[in-house]
Order: sequence, then structure tokens, then C-alpha cells
Amino acid sequence: MRRAVALLVGCVLGAAPAGAAPVIAALAPSDDAREVVLVGPAGEVYRPDGNGGWVRTQPITTAGMVAHAGRAGGAIVAIADGIVYRLAANGWSALRLVQKGKAVMSTGSRAIAAVGRQLFALDAAAGGEPTKLAVAPAAVLAIGAGASALTIATERGLYRYEGRGFKQVPRAPRRVDRLVGDRWAIVDGALVELPTGKRPRLPAGVSLAVAAPGPDGPVAAGSGPDGPVLVRVKAGKVDVTALPATLRGATAVGVVADKAGRVLVAFQNGRLVLRDRDAWSEAAVRVELPAPRPGRPPAREGASAP
Repeated sequence: MRRAVALLVGCVLGAAPAGAAPVIAALAPSDDAREVVLVGPAGEVYRPDGNGGWVRTQPITTAGMVAHAGRAGGAIVAIADGIVYRLAANGWSALRLVQKGKAVMSTGSRAIAAVGRQLFALDAAAGGEPTKLAVAPAAVLAIGAGASALTIATERGLYRYEGRGFKQVPRAPRRVDRLVGDRWAIVDGALVELPTGKRPRLPAGVSLAVAAPGPDGPVAAGSGPDGPVLVRVKAGKVDVTALPATLRGATAVGVVADKAGRVLVAFQNGRLVLRDRDAWSEAAVRVELPAPRPGRPPAREGASAP
């Protein structure tokens, strides 16, 4: 029987070996940077603990390796090995978009998915079935979603969608490393404004890894000659701030800025930095899982019998 949502993962013991240091793969943004939810490479979920840290308390994972995460109608979603998952109270649920084919998904607060040329809105009310949004001119390779518009990357180039068909983006770069919302992209470690083709000038030696739309312009994190940096662009002006030296060599995997001026940067090694009113604080994720219950582990749907 066809099901709109196939429950693939419930409470499953974490994939990482006992005692292994936590690793972060992506973040699901929030209107308050202090309320961001972090996701590990196997779908481990780290939530704010209310005391400035993040903690994993549920032994849940996905069936594949997480590439991106985002929000859809308030729900947390992630994509792992071409499958889109929605987070519920008891674990991750795989969303059925089409019968066959691997999906791609945008990040940010309005997650959109695509399989081939078909685009889907994931923010269905009450966790319902994803809805078809549009059919793209060519197979979708990447998506950047804004509040009311989309930019997609295809083999034919970039296209913009505002609800009334797709229009090719003029002056767009031939390829992008990462779409940042519907208006920006990272290309060769630099930000590009897609409507104009302009590239804000970065200091020599600065290369960006991740970025996100901010209240006044994009915010990004990457590396510089002396260590990791935070980059903010506002009205064409670039502000570069050095991050704490203790993070030298760490790889940024996500960044978010809120309307109150706070910025959170998450790193692959489980470290985080929060900027609040020009003051920096550091935090690290931790694991506090319940003791394993005796007996056989919970079964996964579709798993073969031993």
C-alpha cells in the first residue's frame, strides 16, 4: 500500500562508536540563533539545553549520511543520500516524493525539494504530504529558496521562479558551489549576487565555505590567512571578523544570523561560536543518551529478518 510517509527510522542506537567525539553536518535555522538545532552526519539531533550549550538526548539516526538540513513549516527536515526526512518526536520519517529517483533539497527556513524536474514544497500543514510546486525546465541540481522565490541550478544554467514560471538568470555564473537563498551563491569561495552578477570584494586569502541569508544581507563563514572568519555583507560593504583562534583549522558547516544581530557558526568538530552584541562565546555539543535497554534493538521498517 502506497504511503505518503514511510517510517524508516525510529529510535536507533547512534552510528558513532561509544565515546566518539560528536560531529556536526548541518544546522536547521531558527528566528533566534540560540535556538538552532544541529544535525550530525548520521542524523544525530542536538538541541539547545537552555544554558548556552547543545545536547543529544535521543538515540535516533537516519538511514543515510546527512548532507543538508532546514526548516519546512516549522518542522526540521534533512536530506541524506537523496532521501528527504522530517523529524518527529520519536525519530526521522522519510518523505515519499516520487516512486523513484534521488532528491535534492534547499537549506534555510523554507526547505524545498526536487526530484528530476519536479519541485515540491515540504511545509505541508500538520506534517502532511509534500505538495507539487512546479516543473523546472531541466533536471534540478541544487535549490536556493527565499521567502517567496526560488533559484535553481540545472545543466542549462540558473533559473528563477517567483510563482509564474521560470526565467533564466542573466549574468549568472556557469556553475555555483552553493546557492544561498534565492539571491546569492558561493562560487570559488566568494559570494556572488545573482541578480547583478556582482562579487563583493573579500580580503586576500579569504575563502568562504558556508553562507546564509541574513536580515541585512548574506552572512558567511570560511577561512582566512590567520584562521576562521565571519563575513557579513550589507549594502555592498563587506565586514570581516576573525573568529576565536581556538577554532583554527576547524571546518564551518553552517551559519545563521537573526534579526537581533546574533550570529551562530557551527563547525564540523562539534564546536560552535555565538556572537551576541559584539561579544563572542564558545560552546560544544555533548551527548547524554539514555542507558540502552536490555534485549534486541528496535526494528526498522523494511529491514530483512535475521
